[in-house]
Amino acid sequence: MEKQNQLTQSQSNQQIIKSLTSNGLGSFSYGIFQYGISFMLLHATHSPLSFGMNIAVGPLISLLTFIPIGNFVDTHDHKRIIFWGYVLRMIGFLVLALALPFFHGGSLLIPVAIFIAIDSILVNLRNTAYSASIRQLVRMSDVAKLTSLTTAVASASRILSPVLGITLYALISVEGLIALEILATLVAMLIMMSLHFYEVKAEKQERVSQRQQFKQTLQYVKKRPFIRDSIVAEIVVNFFYTAVVTGSPFIIVNQLGLPNSVVIWTETGYSIGYLTGSLITSRLRQQNHFGIKIMSTMILVGISLVGLGFLFTVTKNQMIVSVIGMLLSLLMELSFAIFDLAIEIRLQSTVEHNILGRVSSTLYTVGYAIMPFGTLVYTWLYDMFPRGSFIMMISGLILIVYTVLSISQFVRNIKKDDLYVEEHADQIN
Repeated sequence: MEKQNQLTQSQSNQQIIKSLTSNGLGSFSYGIFQYGISFMLLHATHSPLSFGMNIAVGPLISLLTFIPIGNFVDTHDHKRIIFWGYVLRMIGFLVLALALPFFHGGSLLIPVAIFIAIDSILVNLRNTAYSASIRQLVRMSDVAKLTSLTTAVASASRILSPVLGITLYALISVEGLIALEILATLVAMLIMMSLHFYEVKAEKQERVSQRQQFKQTLQYVKKRPFIRDSIVAEIVVNFFYTAVVTGSPFIIVNQLGLPNSVVIWTETGYSIGYLTGSLITSRLRQQNHFGIKIMSTMILVGISLVGLGFLFTVTKNQMIVSVIGMLLSLLMELSFAIFDLAIEIRLQSTVEHNILGRVSSTLYTVGYAIMPFGTLVYTWLYDMFPRGSFIMMISGLILIVYTVLSISQFVRNIKKDDLYVEEHADQIN
């Protein structure tokens, strides 16, 4: 098999285009399906859980399965994992379509919850395998570009999929959306399978138990404290991020008494912000100044939180809240995107191939598993205290203080990690 470092720039560019097309189609079609199924549940159950089920179920399933998923990815062929991830998802959609007519009203939550739980496992497995394969798909100099653009196409789908999801749900029903999703998944799979997964040099590993593999991951993280710092930073940022995800719609509608259209403006800001952050990261030719990116973007997320809280405190003017709220949401999500991608690119570029799946799975799962807990905490806080804007401002200030206090340790551990990468360059590249 050809070596990854022998790819020409033209071959690498072709791989990028195919990969982005496959991932973009998958994200866009699933976003449409998600909104369609959520509206079906909302009309049938009149429960807010209709739109919160993915946030509640997905991270919980990820937390329960991230160890075996990471281990499985690091010990099996990535292309084969991705193929079966697509195939099993299509079977899952078909089973869901056959099951839905047998459930009505609140009982519809049962098949949908089961589907989301199984689908979360398959998506995590496929995404972990894809993330661990990026070095097999493109030249090393294009790893950051592909990572950033993959996130960018997913962000772009968030802008359009809600409108199309609502429209198509009204036109072709949920069964039609499921058929559309199966077709889109099939096309995305065929494009992904046309990619060449080039060989990456890796140490041959003996088969060991799940527990031993998890111990190996912990030992590896211990050798590279920057990874531990990154995991903690992800947990902290995602926890405080739930303050705005949970709080903004509640404060705008319930406490300020403004119409739903104002919420749409802030949601648009999030979508455009993450897309912009992804595109900015993809245009950076040299992925340097890692510590500055992480610390500065964490502070900007905190400033955005304080700014939104202050905005909701000082005015109820619909136009001001819509425009300034959208700009602050855009800044927050742009910063969050650069923060997220900087960590992901650093891992993909510097972690040995034979353990990359486990490290990526650990970072992603532990970071996002905090969100259901954060949602519960902030839901309780916003219910308990009538001035939710103050809760948002205090959360932003705590995040800023935490970041400032962490700077010296983070920079020190990055310098240590740079030495590790230099010493193990032969194993990493």
